[in-house]
Amino acid sequence: MDPQGSSEDPQDSSPQTSDSSDADVYPPVNMNIILLYAGKPYVQKIPTDATVGFVRVLLHERFGIPLERVELHLNRLPLPPLPLRDETNMLDVYPHLEGKHEFRMYKKIEIWIKIISSGERYRLLVNENLAVSFLYAILVSNRIDIKNKLLYFPENQPVDNSLLLWGCGIREGSELYLK
Repeated sequence: MDPQGSSEDPQDSSPQTSDSSDADVYPPVNMNIILLYAGKPYVQKIPTDATVGFVRVLLHERFGIPLERVELHLNRLPLPPLPLRDETNMLDVYPHLEGKHEFRMYKKIEIWIKIISSGERYRLLVNENLAVSFLYAILVSNRIDIKNKLLYFPENQPVDNSLLLWGCGIREGSELYLK
């Protein structure tokens, strides 16, 4: 499929379809989801009983994004800190769609964090729409001491923990410094 858009207009497409002759089938066998990616809506037909992991593979194939970088969220703001888990079944997600059937897909960016005290560098794949404070949580979960330390980007500028990564100018390949 063409990642520039579907032949279906998201405004005109029904959020759900069914291969059953019974119009009252709940949930439907298949459903159309509206996928918001890079500011544009796309329609994707999926089996309702698919897992999030299966949907991620479909999106990887459609958009040519490496699978490890495809992140799928319900379309809610603020963005939940964690994406939908691969093993989650769409039937479990279905009741939370609130009739909109909208998801947000993000392409994770690769960033580096250099620990000044040890010289170690860590590669992270993260969603650029996360708050900087989430990076501290990642560091702690990897047993890295952050007590009395700040992240800097560029090397001499402390980063505001409340800002989103993209809001700090952090992009693909950026290196942050923990000191």
